[in-house]
Amino acid sequence: MNEDTELPQDVLAAIRANRKIDAIKLLREQRNLGLKEAKDVVDAYIDSLPPGSGNRSQQTDHGTGRLVIAVLVVAAIYAAYKVFS
Repeated sequence: MNEDTELPQDVLAAIRANRKIDAIKLLREQRNLGLKEAKDVVDAYIDSLPPGSGNRSQQTDHGTGRLVIAVLVVAAIYAAYKVFS
């Protein structure tokens, strides 16, 4: 982003804290933007970040999915053990 579109520090802090709605609200208040314009600016900033930059809004948590799969596999093995023994 160039200097004219540099985001205020509190907006950047909200984005880093994965509080996108708060970032949009702050930007609207500070720049007198409409909802769509502020959202577009915040989205453009997030999209401009390099992958793996540590921005939590771009990361997905696959831990829960893996846990569910592990539990289902263990349950299937246990059920097969009970049926065939």
